[in-house]
Amino acid sequence: MSRRNRRQRHYDNDSKADPNVAYVVSQQGVAAPAMMPRNMRSYIQEGYRSSKTVFRVVGHIARAAAGIKWKHYTDESKKREITTSPLLDLWKNPAPKVAGTQFREAMIAYYCMTGNSYLLGINANQNPTAPFDELYNLRPDLTKIKLDEDGPLYYEFGNFTPPRRYPEPFVMHNKLFAGNDDVYGMSPVEVAALLIDTQKAGQKWNLGLLNNMARPGGAWVTDALLGAQEYKTLKDEIRKKFAGPRNAGETAILHGGVKWQSMSMSPYELDWLESDTKGDRDIAGIFFNFPLFLLGLADSTFSNQEEARYALYTEIVFPILDMFQDSLNMWLTPRYGGYLGYDQEDVEAIQKRLQEAKAKESERAQAEFTGGTVTFHEAREIQGKAKLPCKDFVIINYIPVHVEDLDDYIAAMAGKTIAPPAPPQHQLLPPGQTTVTPVDETIPDIPDDATPPTKPPAKPPVAPAKAQDDIVEVVPYDAISRDHYRELLRAKR
Repeated sequence: MSRRNRRQRHYDNDSKADPNVAYVVSQQGVAAPAMMPRNMRSYIQEGYRSSKTVFRVVGHIARAAAGIKWKHYTDESKKREITTSPLLDLWKNPAPKVAGTQFREAMIAYYCMTGNSYLLGINANQNPTAPFDELYNLRPDLTKIKLDEDGPLYYEFGNFTPPRRYPEPFVMHNKLFAGNDDVYGMSPVEVAALLIDTQKAGQKWNLGLLNNMARPGGAWVTDALLGAQEYKTLKDEIRKKFAGPRNAGETAILHGGVKWQSMSMSPYELDWLESDTKGDRDIAGIFFNFPLFLLGLADSTFSNQEEARYALYTEIVFPILDMFQDSLNMWLTPRYGGYLGYDQEDVEAIQKRLQEAKAKESERAQAEFTGGTVTFHEAREIQGKAKLPCKDFVIINYIPVHVEDLDDYIAAMAGKTIAPPAPPQHQLLPPGQTTVTPVDETIPDIPDDATPPTKPPAKPPVAPAKAQDDIVEVVPYDAISRDHYRELLRAKR
């Protein structure tokens, strides 16, 4: 039965005057839970502006994305950068008194809050293909899309009459996938709405407890029937002596048999602090799996901090910026030429990881090149180095072989040809020179200087000569030179 057709109870005036009846009437029935409306304005007001968790998560993501540097390149390869261009000037200062970081922070924040982001481009001549003079973010709660059979026809903006209309070429719409909605994106706040409402209800409950003796609701019960004046006096006395934070913990001493009867769970059973923490974790998970450390819900160590910031960029910020980068290069960059992209290496939190990854890639390229699985040019390309003006080659069995000679080399190594290709010239030794010296056959062999000479056989002792002229000087063989040895042989003959 709907609430509209539900039968209503009626009480006469005498019954309403009885405070006991009034209390029963106030407590009967179950009230419908208060839930936020499902619209863009509520997602901003009830989600971002009223929930501490949503405010912190969206702020972290938006500020992290806004601080990344963007560059203008000649093409999508991002190898050549254009340092000065009208596109960069517009991206750094999109509108008067609007900085580029402020503009991008609002762009990402609207996308995270509502699942929709609208960028408006304006030029003086209203040319749909000409460069823009200014860029603006349109509030998603004030923007409506008008369709025809081909898709978006124009965009209406503003809560005034008549609203401003902007043709489709002047607006870039980025949206989060919504499943059953082909026009608007789905807000993460819509998924987390019940959690946000529960968290806010718990905070209001705690505030009510602090204002009401920091105790759960209940009733002062007595068996005596109190008159109107007695009831009013007792109520004023209780409120004066025991209500409010000043009287928190005050011992209640009442007369007339009045006693306290709790009407709800104890604070231990209704632990809203733990429920609030669980709500933070669930909401953070809905918002792109936001790192819990940045919300103060994880152990605070240096390693955890580094991992949390790395995860914030690689798992949340970069995928969002990739989507905006692609959209901008379809909508904005063709008006100027080139390619607009963000620089991941500009992020301090991941520079160390990128350097480590590049070092590993370089080592892998070197190992593959040494093992002969990649060519010289391919290895340099993996390492991120420029191509050298030389022929490409590959290492096979420690021998460099040009790529165009690879088939011949393989055939030679397989025995299909007689003459394998010669190694490069720089690996061949220079041809040696041989000098031929005629040898006198009449002279016996003479030992080399490098060969240790052998001692001649011992001669029988010679009788001493009688005359001084007949005395021959005996010189040890070791001390005889080659020329002297030859002269002695000729003299004997």
